[in-house]
Amino acid sequence: MADITITHTRADGTLVHGSEPGDGILELLNPWGFRYARSVGFIYLRGSRDRAADMRRLRGAQAVLEADGHAVTLSIDESVRRSFQDAESERYRRAGERAERLGARADRLQESSDEKWAEGRRIGASYQGEPVKVDHYSAGRHIRDLERAQKLFGQSVTEQQEADRCRNLADAAATFEDGRKHVGTTLRRLDRLRADLGRIERQMESTVQAAVQVGGTRQAVDPETLADNLARLDADHLDLCEQIAAWEAHIERAEADGAKVWRPDDFTPGDYVGLGGRWYLVLQVNKKSLTVPKSVDWRARVYNRANQLGKKTSTLPYDKVTGRMSGNEMAAQLAAEATTA
Repeated sequence: MADITITHTRADGTLVHGSEPGDGILELLNPWGFRYARSVGFIYLRGSRDRAADMRRLRGAQAVLEADGHAVTLSIDESVRRSFQDAESERYRRAGERAERLGARADRLQESSDEKWAEGRRIGASYQGEPVKVDHYSAGRHIRDLERAQKLFGQSVTEQQEADRCRNLADAAATFEDGRKHVGTTLRRLDRLRADLGRIERQMESTVQAAVQVGGTRQAVDPETLADNLARLDADHLDLCEQIAAWEAHIERAEADGAKVWRPDDFTPGDYVGLGGRWYLVLQVNKKSLTVPKSVDWRARVYNRANQLGKKTSTLPYDKVTGRMSGNEMAAQLAAEATTA
């Protein structure tokens, strides 16, 4: 039996120390999300970096190891973290490496697939559609060649499918940074982060209030437990504040470079708001969205009162807006289109 230590810091994530390949530890921890990293030579919990310790999984891993006779020690320090910019820079670097690696694999598979397909075609063409002469001495070789051509075609198709998959993944990795920094995506992320920050602040307040209320009673909170909970919440709060500040600065830089961030002040009722290739009449301007009509014709290019589905409406958030047009501009455009039709 082994002495196992499970450590967690936000900088390094959750790591398992004391295990050796083949000792069965990995198989026990697999159901809890643990994996083996060849690059570093130990077991880790996937997706645990830059996050609070997942106590449900850690307790589950500890229980299953102890049930198998291992001695397990948990060591958690939420205060050890890396800056958001360092974490973000590493994400971009790893995405670039992933794009390069997958692109190279796609090229190799594509080349191999093309060669196998061409070889299969060459074998088939060498017989020019001639049927197998069952009673002829060449029948055995003919059948073997046809079987080989069929096998090559199958391998070619399989490799082509894998090459396409790798190419798609490489393209996604290559555009990871641009997609993450997209203005609309960033605005939606900021809304979510601000909501999370408010939730953490409420949890911090309620944790302290609960401890004060039971202080001096039989239900008093253990000071060590209270300190651990507050340390975790404080680390969450610090992470969120740092992320929000970084993404707000990114939006400011994007606006300075000419990107348009749509806000309530940009619209008045009667304007038209663009979303992709469609235009919607603005019925009401709200703090976080615009109220627009629902149409009886989902294929319509312009949604307004003329094709509104009764009195039904929907909302369009500002982070998805792609353009604006005044009511007069839309009327002039529709009149011009009717004239040239």
